[in-house]
Amino acid sequence: MARIDVATSKLLTTVSKLDDAAAAGPSLLPDWDRSMVVTHLAANADGIRRAVEAARAGVTGEVYPGGKAARDAEIEAGRALPAHELNVRLDLACRLLRVALGEATDEIWDAPAIGPKGEVHIGPGLVVARLREVEVHHVDLDYGYTPEDWPVEWVIEEMDRAMLELPARLPPRTAVVLTATDTDQRWVAGSGDAVEITGTTAELFAWVIGRAAHVQGVECPRLTPWR
Repeated sequence: MARIDVATSKLLTTVSKLDDAAAAGPSLLPDWDRSMVVTHLAANADGIRRAVEAARAGVTGEVYPGGKAARDAEIEAGRALPAHELNVRLDLACRLLRVALGEATDEIWDAPAIGPKGEVHIGPGLVVARLREVEVHHVDLDYGYTPEDWPVEWVIEEMDRAMLELPARLPPRTAVVLTATDTDQRWVAGSGDAVEITGTTAELFAWVIGRAAHVQGVECPRLTPWR
């Protein structure tokens, strides 16, 4: 929770600096402007809060009622929204989520919810995912917050998770050996001709999750989409 609070505070600071022109500008996500990224972050907070509130009522809630189609429609509806409206909505959504999580009882932390890909548990599923959403999409805004601003401890944890999925996302007959220059950690994935990739942990993670095509000037293997 403390880590989400810190990440959210940094995100809100960035969003508060957007004017209408910047909000309508392109993000790092294909065909998404910054308004859509902020809309998604607010909708995600709303969805987790709904799931927590449903669990408190003894029922299983949906993070995105209506499923992926409704989620995508809400994001599209956020295109080119005014900066002030985005700022107010995101701030309120984050504050209400913080209250809901802070009031959650022990039973809530193991309660089920329906996420975009099926059933998850509010504790290990949605809360960890929320921190990931905030950190990754903050970078996607492309407005001063970069992978090098990610907390190193968080990046290492997420790298370990992402590496479990990496072999299936590599080109056929390709292996990678990733070496972090700032932590001396090494990750290996895939099989076949090995590609050595060296950079900071943040640079490596940015490539693994599809936010970079190069690491320290070296073109990396093209991956299938992350999540």
